[in-house]
Amino acid sequence: MKQTAGKTARRTRDVRIVLRAPNPPGYREGAAAGKTIKPIERGLAVLDAFLGEGDWLANQDIAARTGLPKATISRLTQTLCAAGYLTYSEERRKYRLGLAVLSLGFAANVDTDVVLRARPLMQELADDIGVFVGLAGRDGLDMIFFENCHSASNHATVGLGVGEHLPMAASPVGWALLSCLHENERNYLMDHMRPYHKRDEWMSLRQKLTDAQAQIDDKSYCQSSGDWGPDITVVATPLKLAGRTPMVLLCAGQTRVLTKARVESKAGPQLLAMRRHLQELESRHAPR
Repeated sequence: MKQTAGKTARRTRDVRIVLRAPNPPGYREGAAAGKTIKPIERGLAVLDAFLGEGDWLANQDIAARTGLPKATISRLTQTLCAAGYLTYSEERRKYRLGLAVLSLGFAANVDTDVVLRARPLMQELADDIGVFVGLAGRDGLDMIFFENCHSASNHATVGLGVGEHLPMAASPVGWALLSCLHENERNYLMDHMRPYHKRDEWMSLRQKLTDAQAQIDDKSYCQSSGDWGPDITVVATPLKLAGRTPMVLLCAGQTRVLTKARVESKAGPQLLAMRRHLQELESRHAPR
């Protein structure tokens, strides 16, 4: 789960304002304390600092974003430069991400073909029902959006873009993903999410996860209203493809558009039909 220094975690009910929801403050010093390699963790924190505003950052900028001492930042930036992950400008006396980071991005983009196959189906669903349609996956303890489509006919859409993060524990999209994981993996993630929530809040989230699991067991998708915003309904279904990391297909829109009756008669069945289609396409393209 990535942390954006200097910012506080966004609430999922504030989705409509199109702001990323960073991880809870103190994640790197939290539940995983004692189980991580600090130098690597700090090096990754330096790279994460460049995900904010501004291409070029000085050591003091990176220190402010990560909360690490300037002396530590200086050693880390020199090391990352030597490895090609950062580039230094003598003129600016600042750093930016290097080509080695781009190589990692290409290596991580192994599911691009799934996104390409899903996009036309997602756009068709978005236009047919007049809703936002997305494809998301896990990034640490967050959900990250790989792709999204907006309806051409409905301008009142959900304000989320590709690359946006939402906390897994507080999102119906996260609940859909957790529901399809092996019990051991699900419990591991839940144990690591627990410290960032007050007891009453956590009990409420656990109940919502249980309810989502029951819905998925019954209908293969879950429906939630009010968790992303007071007037937003979300419908999500887990997408499991052989040899791929689990993902989630979802549609979301105004509650007056995605009524319970419309979800049951149209949105839910069409979302499941899209899931089946993607699974069929995957089986056709699987290596023989």
